[in-house]
Amino acid sequence: MTKILGVLWASALFLPLAAAADDDLTVVVNKSNTVENLTKAQLCKIVLAEQAAWPGGKKVMVVLRAPGQPDRKGVLRSVCGMGEDDFTTHQMQASFNGDAGSPPKVVASDEAVRDMVAAQPGAIGFLQTADVNDTVRSVTVDGVAAGKDGYKVKSAK
Repeated sequence: MTKILGVLWASALFLPLAAAADDDLTVVVNKSNTVENLTKAQLCKIVLAEQAAWPGGKKVMVVLRAPGQPDRKGVLRSVCGMGEDDFTTHQMQASFNGDAGSPPKVVASDEAVRDMVAAQPGAIGFLQTADVNDTVRSVTVDGVAAGKDGYKVKSAK
């Protein structure tokens, strides 16, 4: 009985940590990109097309899932503090004012995000941790890796 209670107590203690990491979206870049860490503010500028190039001059290409997808909603909410309507308005205003960088490339699946990031040297995308493989490279956000306590990029699941 004591053994069962110990297992239950340990499960209760570690289950919230595992659940918290389940909604993390790993920021991934092309393997040739030398960036290892981005601040949340830098990431927001990249998503909003306010930063057009990486250090070294490579053009940034943001790869996002389609509107309405939980990963896209999560990126917009947790990185930029906005919803889809706000994001669309921002893009339209930037375009009208001539401030628009390249809009994000929209793809249909996590596999397509990974494949596009792997194929394009300046690409950046957001993946469920389980979908990350060795064709792309993970980047920390504010010095914290996906799955670790304090990580800030979340899906809207």
